[in-house]
Amino acid sequence: MPFYDGPMIDTHHHIWLRKDVGWLADPAPPRMFGDYFGIRRDYTVEEWMRDIVPQRAVKSVHVTALWGPGKALEETKWLQAQADTHGFPHGIVFNCDFAAGDVDAALKAQKQYPNVRGARQMLFWDKLPERQGCPRADFCNDPDFRRGFALLEKHDLHFELQVYAHQAKYAVELLKAFPNVRMILVHAGMLTDRTPEAINEWRAALTAMAAFPNLHVKLSGLGMYSLGLTYPQARQAIRDAIQIFGVERTIYGSNFPLEKLYLSYADFFDIYRKVMAEYTEAEQRTVFHDNAVKFYRL
Repeated sequence: MPFYDGPMIDTHHHIWLRKDVGWLADPAPPRMFGDYFGIRRDYTVEEWMRDIVPQRAVKSVHVTALWGPGKALEETKWLQAQADTHGFPHGIVFNCDFAAGDVDAALKAQKQYPNVRGARQMLFWDKLPERQGCPRADFCNDPDFRRGFALLEKHDLHFELQVYAHQAKYAVELLKAFPNVRMILVHAGMLTDRTPEAINEWRAALTAMAAFPNLHVKLSGLGMYSLGLTYPQARQAIRDAIQIFGVERTIYGSNFPLEKLYLSYADFFDIYRKVMAEYTEAEQRTVFHDNAVKFYRL
């Protein structure tokens, strides 16, 4: 099939002013995606639009850049102002501490902004400190977390699920406990390395989680742990994810500007388009556009 040339929606990106984002300040803390000097600067909506619009992007979803404790609502307010002025982003996913005592009030406050669609709390954890987004591997089963998480259904918000393959058993328990909460697996399940053992573990994890129809998978951040993305890497991850979840539950996202450390948006998206050219035109549009419209209600 020819390369996809239809409308595209990017469901995972960030914009920011460096002064607002705690982890971009000096000194630079270690991050799981390596040296990030190249993005320790402002990344504005204007630059984002210059990156994405030439690729026929018609809409986008901003996923929280994690401004820092107590700043989640401030970030959403700023993002809504950017959207009101520039058009992008069309959807907003905010950061939420579900174990906090005021979750209901926090969700109500977020819902006042029309572009808000869902919430994110990082649940990934392994033994390396820079790979610990929460207190422990099974934090999604913490009673306080579950108490706050249950409010997502009440407020009609989805959840961005971010876990490693070895945490799949805990994610399955969360999916099973909340069948009416729509979730999407961020960065296609966080494949950390490319050994046969790691890929097999990752495939098994995705298969276990995909058994629950309330979960979609997002093809974002595929080069995060390899410090860049090659066509063979993308082909393996994308084809496996689609085989496991099916075209109807697979959604495109980039993770820019983190991926911009290594590739321009045009080069990055061309890798995706080359992989997806193995699918029909209708299937390509489903992954690159239509599923995002439905899941994120754009």
